[in-house]
Amino acid sequence: MLYSMKRWTPNPSRWGMVIVGLTLLAGAFVTAFAADSPLVGAWQLDSEQSTQAALYLFTPTRYSMILAATNRPDVADTGKATADELRASWGPLLANAGTYEITGDLITIHPLVAKIPVVMKPGANEVYQFRIEGKTLTLRQVRNARGVAVDSAATLKFVRVE
Repeated sequence: MLYSMKRWTPNPSRWGMVIVGLTLLAGAFVTAFAADSPLVGAWQLDSEQSTQAALYLFTPTRYSMILAATNRPDVADTGKATADELRASWGPLLANAGTYEITGDLITIHPLVAKIPVVMKPGANEVYQFRIEGKTLTLRQVRNARGVAVDSAATLKFVRVE
């Protein structure tokens, strides 16, 4: 007995399911590989760098960086503060968060939100050289958000706290 074979015809909904499936599979691979990131955890600036305080957080694919000078003035009422007082308070502060990727000893961050607008513009990224030894992370910026090489950046030393 012969059965008639149904001819397969392209169906947009089938292709949609295939594309969704492949996207989910690719996302699973990216997450699996990113989970091996040695950066995952919480890193606090070493207390030897006493003029600054910082906490950098890394998940398998996201990060948050906050660093501030510890000697910033205390502005009691920002609504009545002068421009100089506000600059002294907000100037020595780094704050951004977004996604990141690692290539060799370089971290490329892609900020989604930042204190400085140019840092979070679409396509902007910053590059840092890093090294981890035990519970110590050293970071040095090598390229800023404008794509300019940074030759004189300080090397920051962090201690893993989680």
